[in-house]
Amino acid sequence: MSEELLKRLTPDRDYSARLVALVAALQERNLELKAHGSQLAITTVERARWQGLLERLAPYGADATPEKAVDDYLVHLNRLSKTVPFSVLSQKIREEFKRRLQANEVSSRHIESMHETLNKKEMAFADRAVNSIETSKIRAWLANLPLATKTRNKHRGYAGQVFSLAKDMGFCTENPVSDVKPFNERVSEENGKINILTPEETRKFLQACNPEIAAFQALLYFAGIRRSTLERLDWSEINPVEKRITVPGYKGKNQKRYHVTISDNLMEWLKPQAKEKGSLLPLSQSQNSIGNPSIWRMRRLEAEAAERAGVTVPDNAGRHSFISYHVAFHESMDKTALEANNSVTTIKEDYLHLVTKEQAKRYWQIRP
Repeated sequence: MSEELLKRLTPDRDYSARLVALVAALQERNLELKAHGSQLAITTVERARWQGLLERLAPYGADATPEKAVDDYLVHLNRLSKTVPFSVLSQKIREEFKRRLQANEVSSRHIESMHETLNKKEMAFADRAVNSIETSKIRAWLANLPLATKTRNKHRGYAGQVFSLAKDMGFCTENPVSDVKPFNERVSEENGKINILTPEETRKFLQACNPEIAAFQALLYFAGIRRSTLERLDWSEINPVEKRITVPGYKGKNQKRYHVTISDNLMEWLKPQAKEKGSLLPLSQSQNSIGNPSIWRMRRLEAEAAERAGVTVPDNAGRHSFISYHVAFHESMDKTALEANNSVTTIKEDYLHLVTKEQAKRYWQIRP
């Protein structure tokens, strides 16, 4: 029936238009059946869905077809089928580093740093498939760590090692950390100089410390031992009778053995926690490392103490404070350089005249 004939026979033009559309649809359907058969015919809903997919892909160019999208998604699913949750990868890396330590391939300090990074990453990615952790997620994780720029970049380095091992183990095809650039700290008046705490701030902070970390923190502020060295020090190397701390060469920065004098106020901070031997670090409460000395828990308890005291503690504030107040109190760059395992030149250029003699007297009277 032609369109002209329908118009003559049907006074209702709307009805006529609907009828014309129906006829056209039937003719289109007949052509589809003739060309492809009933097996390949699609419903109106399916056709609309397909059109929607084409519209969504259109902004990405002619090469972005539904077929290509399906192929890429299948590749993604195939990758995921060969990976593991991050928590499983973390355990395998811990086992690998345990083997390396026994084979003398890495230092205990290196393992401690790796465990610290793994602990932080497990909190963020424990159940995530290793292959699904993208560069943007790693960057966001690092950026949101409440740490100094230097420490954040340290975790970036260890995170890169984690995913490098994951590639070797076949759990991912790319290292998402490779495209994460190091974080830069803007040079300012605050971070361009030696940062120390005042005697009053030091007192508030130390008195707010959990007993588990009080001795460790007191050694930072009143013995000036570098944090990385102190994390490896043992109670057996602290001699309260001779009022002396012996730092073995292999635990120090420049591989040279040196001694630090235990001041009277430091002795009082050490006594409650003193023991014959063992780590100065608090013990881990994490399920994977419970009962082991924990750098990560030390950092957490330290941050909690600073918050309770209402004090901002810059990186290396303990060692910087020790050197500054020591040279002001004893008025001897040679003596301070010897105790701090540093050079006279460094003492003169960076630490001289940062505090007054009166401030130094108050500093060395800080007791529990």
